[in-house]
Amino acid sequence: MTAPRPAALALGFAALLSAETGCRNANLASVMAQTPSYEPEGQTRCGVARSHARPLIIEWPAHDRSELETLVAEGERMIAVRFAGCEMELLRGCSAAGSYRYQGVQPKREDYVFKRADDLYAKIPLGAANLEAELERHGALTLGMTVVGRWQGGHGRPARIDLRGDCDQATHVISGLSVGAFRLSSEAGAEIRGEVGWMQVGAGAGSSAARGLVRSDGDLAACGDAGGDGPPHRCRALLRVEVTAIREPAEVAAARARQVCPRDAALVEGGRFRASVGGQVELADFCLDREEVRVADYAACAAKGPCSEAATSARYKGADEELAWANGQCNGDRAGRRRHPINCISWNQAAAYCQWAGGRLPTEVEWEWAARGGEQERTYAWGEQEPGPRLVNACGEECARARARLQPALKHGLQDMPPETWLKLHGKSDGEVGTARVGSYAAGRGRGQVADLAGNVWEWTASQEISYQTGEEQNVGWGGPDTGRRATRGGGFLSTDDNDVRTTARRLRDVKDRRPDLGFRCAYDP
Repeated sequence: MTAPRPAALALGFAALLSAETGCRNANLASVMAQTPSYEPEGQTRCGVARSHARPLIIEWPAHDRSELETLVAEGERMIAVRFAGCEMELLRGCSAAGSYRYQGVQPKREDYVFKRADDLYAKIPLGAANLEAELERHGALTLGMTVVGRWQGGHGRPARIDLRGDCDQATHVISGLSVGAFRLSSEAGAEIRGEVGWMQVGAGAGSSAARGLVRSDGDLAACGDAGGDGPPHRCRALLRVEVTAIREPAEVAAARARQVCPRDAALVEGGRFRASVGGQVELADFCLDREEVRVADYAACAAKGPCSEAATSARYKGADEELAWANGQCNGDRAGRRRHPINCISWNQAAAYCQWAGGRLPTEVEWEWAARGGEQERTYAWGEQEPGPRLVNACGEECARARARLQPALKHGLQDMPPETWLKLHGKSDGEVGTARVGSYAAGRGRGQVADLAGNVWEWTASQEISYQTGEEQNVGWGGPDTGRRATRGGGFLSTDDNDVRTTARRLRDVKDRRPDLGFRCAYDP
């Protein structure tokens, strides 16, 4: 059998690369996601492989294997590669979020005898072309391996949008690696005899020819102990990689089209952004209610048992006179407020409702990502236009007049203060002193037609108060003991400050607070 000529190999790879350049919207990963068909004699055999997703890398260049071993042990990122046919290139400037965790196993032996070139291309595609000449010269190649553990990366296929760095050539990420030691040799007429030792080849083991090739890494005799936080000393060679193809935008879009959100919920496509709290974060796709939970919705949960009845009185730290006014703004189960947002609800009541509805409260970074319109980075949920009476139910002229009527009762030295001197978000009336029917401000809807992400009522989130750190890659949600306070988002009908209705607005509230300007909406995992 004649080894493939270098020119033939180049032609095989050129065909693959030309497919990529011939279709500008198709990345190399989409070309390589399909196993190439078998090529005629004299051309590359990289398409023969059945296990190209788990190739042995024992014949990969030593400097690449050493660098890969270091990067994996550091555990700071998932490693991206360009994997095309019988070539794999380590992309040092491209990575995906995640890390590798080592897990030891009972040592396992894997012994092979290669007598056909097709077997080489199936098991050792990276370097098979070099080994084929040795196979023809000596008649057989023998490989003995001991596997003592594996480095396991994250689960699932990353999308191209999830990659960081110079990733134009990336086709796969390395999702796992087998670790141990190996010895590869070539001899004419090599054979395995029964169960005697490991791969009994060489002098006195069924061969009469002198050894022609020896490759090894690690010490097979040192691979007996699989315990500890890492592989045993002298038994930590990388043997096999597991690669996962990167999801291209068209594939991601098709998958998202198949995802089904609950009725009246919008699909929010995930992504990576710098949140106003917690630093750089990454989010998966999730579904979010298009409207705040209404009085009628909550009453249905209370009628069926899982939810406690909505309170008709407010509870939070405030002056007695202010609380007396707030009590009149609690919607409870009032017949005339069935389409208004439920308010005067504690955090636990909100969480119980979302669980009953098959969802959960959104985290505050999910809420912020949705309000920003994802990668659109909106200042307000509706865009960049300054707040006005058609966009948001906040404190306008009607709110200032209501507060002016209350001033004799508040007794804070504000008597005879004219309405125009009271703080307000804008100088016009939005038509509502308290809450408004959900979705009333159509011009203020966010991306995906999500309503009232600013104004009407602040919204509970699942996120507790924590001591946020400002590192480049902090995980939101990691902090000290629970303080009993939760983050609320979005502003409400009492908001007088522009900052309160921006997509970054947040307030911390006690989980027991029941405020007339505080409600919620639910999120769902698609």
